[in-house]
Amino acid sequence: MTAPELQYRRMVRLLPRWYRADREEELVGALLDAREAGGGRLAEGRELLSMLGLGLRARLAAGSAPARVVAFGDTVRLVALLGLLWGVLKGVLSLGHDLYDALGFSRTSPLYAAPGSPVEAAMSLYAAQSAQQIWHDVAVAVAAVVPLAFLFAGRRRAARGVAGVVLIAGFAAFLYQYSFSFSPDLLGYFIPQWLPLLLMIAGFHIGAPLPSARKWWLALSGVTASALYLGIFGGSDLRGLSWFVWVAVLVIPAYFAFRRRSPAWSFSLAACCALVLAQSLVLKATMAAADFEALELVQVSLVSAGIVALIAAGIVDSRRTLS
Repeated sequence: MTAPELQYRRMVRLLPRWYRADREEELVGALLDAREAGGGRLAEGRELLSMLGLGLRARLAAGSAPARVVAFGDTVRLVALLGLLWGVLKGVLSLGHDLYDALGFSRTSPLYAAPGSPVEAAMSLYAAQSAQQIWHDVAVAVAAVVPLAFLFAGRRRAARGVAGVVLIAGFAAFLYQYSFSFSPDLLGYFIPQWLPLLLMIAGFHIGAPLPSARKWWLALSGVTASALYLGIFGGSDLRGLSWFVWVAVLVIPAYFAFRRRSPAWSFSLAACCALVLAQSLVLKATMAAADFEALELVQVSLVSAGIVALIAAGIVDSRRTLS
C-alpha cells in the first residue's frame, strides 16, 4: 500500500462504519484519482474539511441510513428547533416584563422582593438600566427568531449562516464581558443558549428535510404571543425557579397525553427540559440562594421525574421502531 493510499484510508475512517462499508474503496479510489489529476500532491486541509463535513452529515442523516442514525439526526434537529423556540419564549417574556416596568406600572405581587431584602440585593447584581435590558431582551429573541424564520421559509443556507453569525457574536460578547472567564456557572448559563444554534448548523445540512413550515410558523406565533402576555400580565405567586421551568412542567404531561410514540420527540423534549432546569439551577446557585423553597423543590422534582419518563419512553419507542 502506497503512502498516499494509506493517508486516504486514514482520512476515510472519519466516516461512520456503516457509510464506509460499501463506499470505502470507491472513496479512496476517487481521492487517488483526484491526487493524480492535481499533479501528485497529497491531501490538503480542504479535502480533510470535506471529509469531516461528509462524516457529520452521515452521522446526522435523514434519508438512506440505518434507522438508529436517522432517529439520532431527527433528535438533533428537534432539539435545535425546540431550543430556539425556548430562546424566543425567554426573550419575549423578559421583554414584556421589562416593558411593563419601563412604562412605570407598579408590581405589587409578593414575588417581587421588597427593597433591602436578600433577594433584592442579589438581583441588583444582575440589574441593568431599563433601556439596556430591553435591548438585551430584543437581541435574545431576534437571535432565535431570525434563524427559525429563514428555516421555515425554506432558506436553509441563510438560516445556518445567521445561526453561525449569532453564535460567533454571542461567544465574542461573552469573552469581552466576562474577561475570558470560563467558570462553571457562566458556562452553565450560556451553553443552553448556544447549543440549539450549533445543532441547527450541524443538523440542517443539505440532505436534511426542512421542517413543516405551517406547523412551525404556528408554534412560533403561539410562543411569541403567549410569552408577551405572560411577561406583561404574568405576575404570579407561583414563580418558583422560573416561568420556563413551569413551561417544562406543563409540556411533559401534555406530550404524554398526545404523543405519537416518537423516540425523537421523547429524547429531544428530555434534552430541552434538562437544559431549562440546568440553567435555572445555575441562576439559583449564582444568586447565592442557599435554601430551596418548597415550590422550587416541587418544580425540580416534577421536571426531573418528567425527564426520566421521557427518556424511558424514548428507549421503549426506539426498541419498538428499530426492531
